Amino acid sequence: MRYLQLLLLVFMLPLATYAQSEVEVKEGNVKMGKKKMWAFSATYRHDKSVTAAVLDKNMEDAKLKRSSRKKGVQAYKAAQWPAVSDTRGDYYYRVRSKKGKTTVYMVASKGYDNYVTTTNDAATAAKVTQYLQRLDGQIAAQEAIQQKEVEMKQLEAKNAAMAKELEASKEAQAKKAKEVRELRATQFAPAPVK
Repeated sequence: MRYLQLLLLVFMLPLATYAQSEVEVKEGNVKMGKKKMWAFSATYRHDKSVTAAVLDKNMEDAKLKRSSRKKGVQAYKAAQWPAVSDTRGDYYYRVRSKKGKTTVYMVASKGYDNYVTTTNDAATAAKVTQYLQRLDGQIAAQEAIQQKEVEMKQLEAKNAAMAKELEASKEAQAKKAKEVRELRATQFAPAPVK
């Protein structure tokens, strides 16, 4: 019975992860800086700082160099991002947070305001959508890592405090042992003659 429960848990874990990563991606006009752009957006239940850190790490891992950062809009111009498209393009994203939810707006452009949409480039639009959906799992993993790091720091602090307490206890024990030795030495010492 125990084996069956474990087996069921092993098979259910990937399904839970897959269900978690199903994020709705919307498409529409968004104001990024001073311009209106056609963007793909997805809303996550994760912290804004973690979401932005994961996006930055993904761009760094893809070896994309940021062209500019203005009013929260990250721009990567004339960049080749194989995960999204084989051709060079301009990529923009912005992360916004409201009421505990974080929304990522991502724009892909073939240059000169030629924004990617599902009607003019379905393949690239599908890759951007998949990227935004997979991002949820990456953010959740990063949050789990950060949580475990916090727990490790707390345990290290607790261990340091316990080690300090143990050292103080050993010193107190050594002091008591010395006192006992001194008392025993005086107990069996001959009485002074007067």
